[in-house]
Amino acid sequence: MNLRQAKELIKQVYRTQISTGVRYAIHLISGPGLGKSSIVGQVGSELSKELGHEFANLEFFLNSKEAPDVGGYGLPDDDEDGEKIMVWTRAPWMPRANDPTHGFVFLDEFRQSQHDVQKVSAELLLNGKVNASHLPITYMVLAASNREGDRSGVGRELAFVTNRTMEITIDPDLDSWVEWAEKEGIHWGAIAFAKRRPGVVFQDKVPDKPGPFCTPRSFVQASRLMDVIDNDLFVEAAGGLIGEGTAAEFIAFMRVVDELPEYQQIIDDPEGTKVPDISRPDALYACMQMVAHSVTPESATQAFIYIKRMPKEFQVAGLKAALRKSPHILTSKDFATWCRDNQDLIKSANLLGN
Repeated sequence: MNLRQAKELIKQVYRTQISTGVRYAIHLISGPGLGKSSIVGQVGSELSKELGHEFANLEFFLNSKEAPDVGGYGLPDDDEDGEKIMVWTRAPWMPRANDPTHGFVFLDEFRQSQHDVQKVSAELLLNGKVNASHLPITYMVLAASNREGDRSGVGRELAFVTNRTMEITIDPDLDSWVEWAEKEGIHWGAIAFAKRRPGVVFQDKVPDKPGPFCTPRSFVQASRLMDVIDNDLFVEAAGGLIGEGTAAEFIAFMRVVDELPEYQQIIDDPEGTKVPDISRPDALYACMQMVAHSVTPESATQAFIYIKRMPKEFQVAGLKAALRKSPHILTSKDFATWCRDNQDLIKSANLLGN
């Protein structure tokens, strides 16, 4: 399942929980840096808008917790007859009085925690409670873990704990990441590189050799430093985030960007400005992404006259990318005229389905 599908699943299961009173817990599993933690916050923001009220995301990192941190601490007390009993403190994952009435309790790095911690968490996953702490039904428990082979300190999960969750495996997915990256304003050159070399950015296996390696998370961190720090420092910083080999390939790709026409040139002369040769897909990816990133309602017609000169797959990708970033382009009168003249491209891009 990709990230987009996982988000929709969480939303639908959450609505089912609050409408039926039947509690569910979802456990997201993937390689490191794929975006599991990020989508929990995104789902909360989307549910807040859809349901019309504030939504909490109470994160709880289990790898640094002990069993009493999950179940509360037992303290001696007397009952009404003066007999000695034990009472439990409130668990730190419980919503506080000022927290929203709806939300998630998110147990991150679940399988990196000790078995004693997982044992105490079992009742929280199944029934939303541990000892004296009880979650309202409007709070759903989510968990996230890496895989056993990811060298992330993951231990084998206890079977009775596994049986209390809905375990969902998240697969690397370029399209979902690109959609997110374009909305987040990630550097268009980085997005173009990911499209050109998805196997590098979305590695399915942690390298055997210790040291920095590329994941979507570390790649985004590196991309945010582009045009911010000096070039020679960026080389070192990128290597320290995504590994020297990937950094060298990424920097070589960005040198292609320096050879592209400027966006203003394209707008001034969309039919005469040079389009990268079909033998240079790296340049085509970069150029298409640059145009999609820069397009405005005022320049949309000229921009897509230029993109129309590219191979079909780049035309479709460019149109989708531009509309994801700036959907208001559709309100442009000139662009509406262009669309009527390019129905074949509109159908290929499947705009009605996006």
